[in-house]
Order: sequence, then structure tokens, then C-alpha cells
Amino acid sequence: MITALGFTMMLSIIVLILLRRISPVVAFTTIPVAICLLAGFSPVEIGAFIKNGLLTVAPTAALFLFAILYFGIMRDRGLFDPLVNLLIRCTGGKPLLVALVTVVVTAVVHLDGVGAATFLLTIPALLPLYKRMNMSPTMLLMLVGTTAGVGNMVPWGGTTARAAATTGLDATQLWLGLIPVQLVGFACLLLIAAWLGLRAQRQLPVSLGAASSFDLTLAQPEAREHALSPRGIRYWLNVTLTAAILACLFTGIFPLYACFMVGLGLALPLNFTSLESQTERIKAHAADALQMVLVMMAAGVLLGVLAGAKMSDGMAMALIDTLPAGAAQYLHLIIGAFGVPLGMIFSPDAYYFALLPVIRDVAVAAGVPLEAVARAMLIGENTGFAISPVVPSVYLALALAEVELRKHIAFTFFWAWGVSLVMLVFAVLSGAVHY
Repeated sequence: MITALGFTMMLSIIVLILLRRISPVVAFTTIPVAICLLAGFSPVEIGAFIKNGLLTVAPTAALFLFAILYFGIMRDRGLFDPLVNLLIRCTGGKPLLVALVTVVVTAVVHLDGVGAATFLLTIPALLPLYKRMNMSPTMLLMLVGTTAGVGNMVPWGGTTARAAATTGLDATQLWLGLIPVQLVGFACLLLIAAWLGLRAQRQLPVSLGAASSFDLTLAQPEAREHALSPRGIRYWLNVTLTAAILACLFTGIFPLYACFMVGLGLALPLNFTSLESQTERIKAHAADALQMVLVMMAAGVLLGVLAGAKMSDGMAMALIDTLPAGAAQYLHLIIGAFGVPLGMIFSPDAYYFALLPVIRDVAVAAGVPLEAVARAMLIGENTGFAISPVVPSVYLALALAEVELRKHIAFTFFWAWGVSLVMLVFAVLSGAVHY
């Protein structure tokens, strides 16, 4: 019963959000509790599930809150204007080149394997450029999220570490066989970026001129009351502070959320001398920050219920039981092929610690190499991680890009799934994944 209720809960949440029948906050807080009550759990047990889920997401929620406020202040002060102007000059104001640059920059930045850090580094810098070029922020989020997913298989990344721990294999050896597969994924994303960029280029307003002769003077930033001149010392103090925070992100010497908590504490008096002006700037960005923190904390309820009620374990076994006889040899390929939609139901921990062990035992008993099982499942889940409602960093990306979850899923789902299928087929043909 708990398994059927688990599937009902996840599918109901996803469908209702996509159809815009219910908000994520309402969905994540009410449906899991109702499902638990139907399953016979007591209010005390449900409360324990929720508490554990909130403890899991609390650091990420703090990161969201302080990072959104910090970058809001930096945008007010014009921190990214010189970078945006440079990118416009380098790309000639062509959406095609902007889209290609997005993929390349994200691929390089995500070498650290930390999704939250990648979103914090890329989206705030590129979003003003997309807005000035009349390009869709949803397109930006799709390119950044899917590119980060393809690059997420590095051995120091969380997913590969989970797969290595579950299978007992060396994380580096798992990754080495996936490098050519990742290159194919990046090539697919460059093609997608080129196609979407050309489409955006053809849709440029007539007032901006032809794409081949984009008038850079029309792309200059609008006048902002709080923007600083790059010639002033305070602007460069903001650059130094931001660079220090990003250095902490890369080195990992300080927790992500603590970086932005301290950073905001320094940025406020540095940029606004009076308490009134500091309070006014916080209020100006508080609505966006609070909205995403609410969603994140509500998601903690969902995550707590999935883990505490053992729904993830039950759903993993149910998926195995539905497969036809004789499918054991191809089980890892089937699960890998459906990795993107499965990643929307299973959290990374549930996917690698609940589902992977079951697939591992069945496939290995049928003679499938252990590394083939792990690689097939890594390809599917990683590529689509940025559209999963149960991945906390997704809500950070949504807040930074100012995009609704339903719009992001609707736009990105088939692109991400298509890229993952191409990568899986190449992995089989190249021998990285056997059956």
C-alpha cells in the first residue's frame, strides 16, 4: 500500500504543478501529510518525518535566502554590467553566440561538480545579458541546468561518489569510461544551443536591427538609481568581496550558506551607510528570497516523508517487479533510459542508495558488469537533475533565473531526456556500458 501511495503522491504533485492547479508550497506540504495519514501513520510519526526532512534542507534554505539577497544587492550596484557589456561585444550581440557561450561557460564552471555553486556563478552573470538581448530566462536555465547535468559525473561530484559507495567501485574508474560520453553530451548541447540561439536571433525585435548588425548602443543597461560606476573604489570593493566568496565556493573552506551569510553582512554596510537604506534594500529583494525559501522548506516535508515512510524503497522494488521475465540482462539500460523521469521521483540519495542496489543485484546476477550498471544509471539521473522537484539546488536555480518550476520542467524535460538517451546509446555503442 505504501508503495502505491508513494507513486500516487509523486505523480499527483508533478501533474498538479505542471497543470498549475496548485502551487509547489501547497503541494509539498499538504499532499505528503495526507498520504501519510491514509497510510496509517500517526501525527507523531509524521512530525518526525517532517523534522528530519527540514533538517536536511535547512542549510540549503539558508543558502537560498542569503545568496538571493546578496546577488540582488550586487545587481542593484551594477556589479555585472561590465561583464555583460563585454559578453555583448564578444558575441556581437548575436543570440546564437550567447547561447553557445552559455554552454561553454557552464561546462567549465561545473568542473567542481557542485550544482549550487555552478548556478550561483553562471546564472546571475548571464541573466542580465539574456534580458537585454530579449532572450528567454527559461532557455538560460535549460542550457545551464542540462550542461551542469552532463558535467555532473566527475568523480568528486556527489552522484558518482554515491554510485561508487553503493557498488564498491573506484569513483575515478567509473568516470574515466564516461568521459567520451560526456563529450557527446556537450556536443548535443552545443547543437541545441545553436538551434535555440538561431531561433531567438530570428525573433529579435525590429528595433534592435538585424542579428548580423546588432546595435550595441541599444543594449546598454538601463539607468539604475543604485548602480555604481566601475571607476569608483566601492565598485571594486564589491568585486573583491564577490571574488572572495566565489573562492570559498571553489575551495570549500567555508560552507556555501555561511559564505553568503557573511558576505551579505559585509555587503550591506559597504554599499549602504544608513540603517534605513540597508533595510530598504533588503525589503526590495525579500519577496523573491522568501518565496523560494518557502518552497525549499516545503520540499523538506516531501523529502522527509519519502525517506521516513520508506516510500522510496517500496517504489524501487515495485519498478523491478513490473519488468518482464528475461529483462534482467537489460535492466540497467531500461532504468538508465528512464533516468530523467525517475530522477523527478527519486531524490539522489534514494536513487543511488535505494534503487541502484536492487538494479545492481539483479543485473550482476544476469552477468552484467558492475561498472556498466553504475554508468548507465549515472547517465540518466545526472542529465536531468536540474528539473527534479526533489533536488534542493534546483530551487536556487529557479530563484536566480526568476523562472517558475512548471515552466522550467515543461521547457527542459524533453531536451534533457533526449540528451540522456543519445549519451546512453553512445555509451552502449562505444563499450562504456555493456549488457
